[in-house]
Amino acid sequence: MFKEKEITAAFEKLFGLFDKEELCSEDDVPFYKRVLPEVCMVLRDRVTTPYQYTVDTNMERGFRYCGAELFGQRACKIYSDMTVGVSDIIDSFYTTELWLLEDMTFVIVRCVTLFTEDSSGRFYESEYRTVVKAVTERDDLFFSPEDLEEDFDELCEDIWEHKATIYEM
Repeated sequence: MFKEKEITAAFEKLFGLFDKEELCSEDDVPFYKRVLPEVCMVLRDRVTTPYQYTVDTNMERGFRYCGAELFGQRACKIYSDMTVGVSDIIDSFYTTELWLLEDMTFVIVRCVTLFTEDSSGRFYESEYRTVVKAVTERDDLFFSPEDLEEDFDELCEDIWEHKATIYEM
């Protein structure tokens, strides 16, 4: 589960949905092939059990809560794109997310987040997620290869800067 070979095959399938011109010039190697071993290590470390609804807080008399499992299996969030964001006393965000599931399929999820934090560091966060659909064709993609390249670079930064734990896969 979440082995490099399986993750690589899943990303090959995902990036196969893009046109070749979008991924690289004729003589270049696609960017994701250059960083995929490092991305696999990072993703393995970020695997979690996502829930439909969560509450998290460090406020006095606050509580943490998890609703039903979102997928019925472990997963890792690959990419998130904020559609709407409002910052005031309470920050609220509506995002579209791409998740890689344990069975190596990609799923699109919508998430609504409410977050507030006071000057003393006390916070309250509430998230509600719902599954939109599995990624099966080009029209399902809501991001560009460049968007993923930026996120992959951020994911791998700790490894490249020698700050991350290295796992043997």
